[in-house]
Amino acid sequence: MACMKLGSKSDAFQRQGQAWFCTTGLPSDIVVEVAEMSFHLHKFPLLSRSGVMEKLIAEASEEGEEGCLINLPDIPGGAKTFELVAKFCYGVKLELTSSNVVYLRCAAEHLEMKEEYGEGNLIALTETFLNQVVLRSWKDSLKALQTCDDVLPYAEELNITKGALSR
Repeated sequence: MACMKLGSKSDAFQRQGQAWFCTTGLPSDIVVEVAEMSFHLHKFPLLSRSGVMEKLIAEASEEGEEGCLINLPDIPGGAKTFELVAKFCYGVKLELTSSNVVYLRCAAEHLEMKEEYGEGNLIALTETFLNQVVLRSWKDSLKALQTCDDVLPYAEELNITKGALSR
């Protein structure tokens, strides 16, 4: 199966029950809730990569709340995909594969992870991996298509299903 390695830092995340904690040594200043999972993170890595997170963090800051709480109920791929997105934002090692690239591409679009928020951002990386690696192999294309069920409206809007079927 094709894969692309991203990030260079060792894993800085630890799961405790229904919560993920960033173990960088600094106290978290934001909690992101995705379904039943809570992610205790830091604002800067998220807002420097995501237009949606930048907007939501700014809105929460304007409300003057002590702790910043962001709820992302509709993120494609749910908590499992957001974990990978968070790791990407922190530069933690992760692999793009034909099994996770559709989820990550849809989540990146949903979160507006465009180049204007950082060179080599997630939309561009997942799009490149899909087009130059996954969709050039029938085996990887089929594996990617099989993951589209959960995120079908997003995958269709981004022409992922159409692209995979036209190869």
